[in-house]
Amino acid sequence: MASSSSKPDSQEIPEYLKRWPGLFIREGDRIIEAPVEDIVVAQKYPEWPDKGAVIDGTRLTIMTEKTSYQIGEEIHVIHVVDVTEPGRDVYIMGPKKVYGEYIDGELVSKPLPEGEDPLIPGLYDGAILASPAVDYNYEITYYTFDEPETHQIHWQLGALRSNTIVIEVK
Repeated sequence: MASSSSKPDSQEIPEYLKRWPGLFIREGDRIIEAPVEDIVVAQKYPEWPDKGAVIDGTRLTIMTEKTSYQIGEEIHVIHVVDVTEPGRDVYIMGPKKVYGEYIDGELVSKPLPEGEDPLIPGLYDGAILASPAVDYNYEITYYTFDEPETHQIHWQLGALRSNTIVIEVK
């Protein structure tokens, strides 16, 4: 009898998710490649088990290296926008500012500016891909906690809401 696995077969991964565009951070006025440990996390996106829900052909997903951290250990949150349906522009250059990030239900970033489309940066002068496409180039956010407790992190832009990552701080 054949066994089944919950891990998707690489042939089931859509072609557009097999493309790796890179992950970048700002260092002063320069844009440089993100640290290797963050790139390793981001590259797991095609097979990430807990992606955000697809709403109108778009999903938000956040990712962390792990879900258990020590007091004072830095948590890096990677942000991914996945436009699953054809016919849209995807603004893949960055890193772009993260709006709408929540910890334990409290907004910890700036809210999305009034009237701004969550997926179209205000002034954008960069590469655009036709969807389906995935965009990894949002700022990586960093958090530390100084008490042992559990925290929930999610990212929300209008009606789009990411998966929730539950972080245990020990």
